[in-house]
Amino acid sequence: MSTKFIGYLFIAIAAALWGSFSVISKVFFNNAYFDPIQITQIRALGSGVTLLVIMFAVNRKELKIDIKSLGVFFLLGLTIIHLQLSLLFAIKLTDVSIASFLQYLAPALIFAYSVIFHQEPVHSKDILILGLAIAGVVFLIASSCQDNLNMAGIMSGLWTAVALSVYTLYSKIVAQKHNTWTALTYGMLSVSLLLLVLFPPSIKVFDGFPYNITLFLLYISLFTMIIPYGLFLLGMRFIKPHQASITATLEPVVALVLSVLLSLEILTPIKLMGCLFIISSVILLTYQNITNKEKTNH
Repeated sequence: MSTKFIGYLFIAIAAALWGSFSVISKVFFNNAYFDPIQITQIRALGSGVTLLVIMFAVNRKELKIDIKSLGVFFLLGLTIIHLQLSLLFAIKLTDVSIASFLQYLAPALIFAYSVIFHQEPVHSKDILILGLAIAGVVFLIASSCQDNLNMAGIMSGLWTAVALSVYTLYSKIVAQKHNTWTALTYGMLSVSLLLLVLFPPSIKVFDGFPYNITLFLLYISLFTMIIPYGLFLLGMRFIKPHQASITATLEPVVALVLSVLLSLEILTPIKLMGCLFIISSVILLTYQNITNKEKTNH
């Protein structure tokens, strides 16, 4: 099995998990259970503590780090929190599809960065793939803007694209030099402590919450943070940042489909076209790079 295929698979699974959580977050916001800062605090602290316990039990040697590495991990956690807060504010202020798809202007930003600063070669197929991804974003925004236009939400969504670009590029550096799980453990713990200082949580945060709190904390730690971010970092070892960013555009597709199934949104023909464009870009990208890898091996 091609290592690039493994990279694409890991990031696709991560994207699906993130997409499902975008929908759950909207349900939470609609029912006034949490605000974006509260849910980000819960995710960061819960995942950091859970990872620390797992690492201590399974591979405690990897918990030994130097001060320099702690700074690297803190910046990783900061890029993750930056991304999460931007996206959650956009979800709260608009709808799931607008918020989720706006962030996937990131492939164009990453591609431009790679071409300008790293002299990445530009091929016609790359432009076609990027064009399909961006066209999908444009179709989905156009389909929703008339009824859900909120400038603060739109600006949050656009800023999420910047945040996703920064996270993707920085996580590539971290993934190549450090243990994935060590980086996530210290990144989440250090940033969660910062959030607790800046935004002291209320003891009443779970008042009126109708679900089992223990199961919720396990879900939000494992399936919205540890597993998807771990898979994303592992996948980044095998593919380039702009390739990972395009593959992750499966996230808003999953979010849109779940939103429709839960009657949070209506699937219009324009939204469907946007989904098809994005899915096409991911399939073309995967096929192109696996084919190139096989030709190189032969």
